[in-house]
Amino acid sequence: MEKRILPAIGHIKLQKLQPHHLLEFYNNIAEGGIRLDTHHTPTDALVNILESYSIPDVVKLSGVTFKTAQRIKKGSPTNRKTAEIICNALGADTSKMFSIDNDKKLSDKTIRHHHSTVSSVLATAVKWNLISSNPAERVDLGKMPKYKPDYYDDEQVAAMFIALEDEPIRYRTMVFLTIDTGCRTGEITGLKWSDIDFDNGTIAISRQRQYVTGYGTFEKEPKTENGQRTITMSATVAAMLQQYKTRQIEDTFKLGEAWSADHYVFLHEDGTPLHPHRPYTWFVEFLKRHDLPKITYHQLRHTNASLLIAAGVDIVTLSGRLGHGDKNVTLNTYSHIIKSKEAQAANRMDIFYSKATKNTKNFRNSPQIVPKAV
Repeated sequence: MEKRILPAIGHIKLQKLQPHHLLEFYNNIAEGGIRLDTHHTPTDALVNILESYSIPDVVKLSGVTFKTAQRIKKGSPTNRKTAEIICNALGADTSKMFSIDNDKKLSDKTIRHHHSTVSSVLATAVKWNLISSNPAERVDLGKMPKYKPDYYDDEQVAAMFIALEDEPIRYRTMVFLTIDTGCRTGEITGLKWSDIDFDNGTIAISRQRQYVTGYGTFEKEPKTENGQRTITMSATVAAMLQQYKTRQIEDTFKLGEAWSADHYVFLHEDGTPLHPHRPYTWFVEFLKRHDLPKITYHQLRHTNASLLIAAGVDIVTLSGRLGHGDKNVTLNTYSHIIKSKEAQAANRMDIFYSKATKNTKNFRNSPQIVPKAV
């Protein structure tokens, strides 16, 4: 709303807002360079200017962190907000101090999310009799291609588990837990030890941690109303969590006052919580190091779903474990996986027929046994 929608159409009176205004807005944000995570790389002009400043000077002048100031002075890329902060502090033009990566575009799904947000606001305006109809309902964005999530099969999961043996226990446990429960990344990083019931082997999902550019890291409720749920974990993962908790307690005693006390499950070596984006960035590096097929950390959630579908878990149970608000969401998301398993069902029937026919022939050829009268 604040970064894109309001600056583009916020000045238009509700009664005068028309479908063509919305279409122009969607066409505009579909162009390159509109993403908020676009990389801004310092130009030679900025690097030369900052040569006369020490890193503490840059920190004091702009308010950015020491690490950020160090990266900027080296000419490393940063985000849009940091670039604007640096240029405002120096009184310089951002377009001259940073070169911008304009190749990235918003995905079709993100543009539709903007449309859903606008439509929801306008639907409320109709309900409040501020306007007679919702102009967003007269905007046709076309049919969106059906989403088919990538995931690992059994053999790829096994190869990943072998590679994880050489990784730090926090990441090894984190991946196993995600594969085991199908939790979202924010739910994993928002997990606290108080959420884990080792006696009953369950995990309560009641929050997630997110990072938003310009706002920082914060806690919020799960994505959907059904996102607040209790999941039964496997004995294997429960044992791993126990081992990891023991290691974390040992680290607490080793670091003493240097330990940043927190109750989250997944922490850095000094006790500070993992950044919500850290699982993604670590996982990308991990796959490269071990030459494993490329998927995102979130797609471990899809891997969990595919494994459970293959194991014969029903859709209602799967939907509940994943925290979907409607089982139809689960059906639509994993329809291609379910379809592939449907073909396997026919093969199983062939095996059944083969065994049944063989047993029938054996029965016909065997001597008939007449039950004795009592």
